[in-house]
Amino acid sequence: MKKFLLILISIIMLSGCGHSEIQESSDIPSKVQESSVSESTEEISFVEFPKGLSTYSKDKLKYTDGSITVIFTDEFYIENKSYTPKSGVYLQNADGTATLLIEKVDDKTVTNEEMLAYLYETYPYSEISSAENGDIISWYIVTDKTGHNAVTFQKIRLAENGYHQICLNCRQADKDKYRKIFASINFS
Repeated sequence: MKKFLLILISIIMLSGCGHSEIQESSDIPSKVQESSVSESTEEISFVEFPKGLSTYSKDKLKYTDGSITVIFTDEFYIENKSYTPKSGVYLQNADGTATLLIEKVDDKTVTNEEMLAYLYETYPYSEISSAENGDIISWYIVTDKTGHNAVTFQKIRLAENGYHQICLNCRQADKDKYRKIFASINFS
């Protein structure tokens, strides 16, 4: 009888430890932090995209409204309603620390030279260049309404009756991170 009780106690203890181990191991994945890319992809599946926004490929989204098409990282998928472009979309990332504006601006008179001159005059401390395809690429630091410095990365492409622009804004401390992200954003 003692032998039977010892075996029974051993089985209960082992099954209790086994249950505890299973329980602990099932807790581990919830404690492991997944990469921000997979988090953003998971979050996107539960969000209704603004009009014109769709999935392009893994980790990429596409915005199009018939006159402008842009491919960009899936970090920007939430509509920012603080500004509504006439033709385009204004998005932000999940934590609200960066925004992406994709916009078509009507202006029948602007040329590349005039746009470059305007940028040099308005943002004298900016870095401005012209890409082989004619796109104007710039970045500059601006001070927002609350007195904080923000960085604006901008691509401008002349189009019929105006120009298309992509503007990515972020905190100055995040400049290097978003410079890389901005470099991967393209007109299509």
